[in-house]
Amino acid sequence: MSIEADARVDLTNAYTERVRADLERVDSEIAQLETRLKSLHADRVLLGRLWENLSAVAAESAAPAPNRKGPAATGHGTPESSAPAPASVGGTRGRPARRGSVRAAVLRRLRASDGPMSVNDMFEALPSAVRASGKVVVRNTLEALVARGIVQRSRQGQSVRYTFADLPAGDEGA
Repeated sequence: MSIEADARVDLTNAYTERVRADLERVDSEIAQLETRLKSLHADRVLLGRLWENLSAVAAESAAPAPNRKGPAATGHGTPESSAPAPASVGGTRGRPARRGSVRAAVLRRLRASDGPMSVNDMFEALPSAVRASGKVVVRNTLEALVARGIVQRSRQGQSVRYTFADLPAGDEGA
C-alpha cells in the first residue's frame, strides 16, 4: 500500500503543480488583455474626438455651392429638377440646423467654455440657427457625446453639467 500511497501523492503533487502553472498563465493573460483593453479604450476616445472635430470642420465647409445658372428650363418650360435644395449647414428657410451642425456647434462651444455648462447655458450660447433645432436636440446631442466618451457629465445637486472628457494618461501629446 505504500507504493499506491506514494503514487497518489506524486499524482496529486503533479496535478497541483499543473493547476498552479495554469493559474499563473491565466492571470498573466488577463493582465495582458486588461492592458490591451485600456489601450483600445484610449484609442477609441481619441479617435472619437478626432472624428467629431473632423465632422465639425466638414459641417462648417459643407455649405451648398451657389447656383450660378439659375433654374434651367426644358423644352416644356419646366425646371430640369424639381428636387428641393438641401438645407444649409446653419439651417435656413425656417428649417432647424442639421444634426451634424448641432454637434459641431456644441463641440465648438464646449471647447471655448471656461468650465462646465448646463444644457440651458449651452442652448443660450448657441447661434440662433442651431437653437431652432430645440433644447431637447441640444441635450440629446450632449448625451450622445457623453456616450461616445467625448464629453463628461457631472451632477451638482439637481443640475447636470457637461465638459470635454479628459484624455487618458499618456495621450496628451497624441
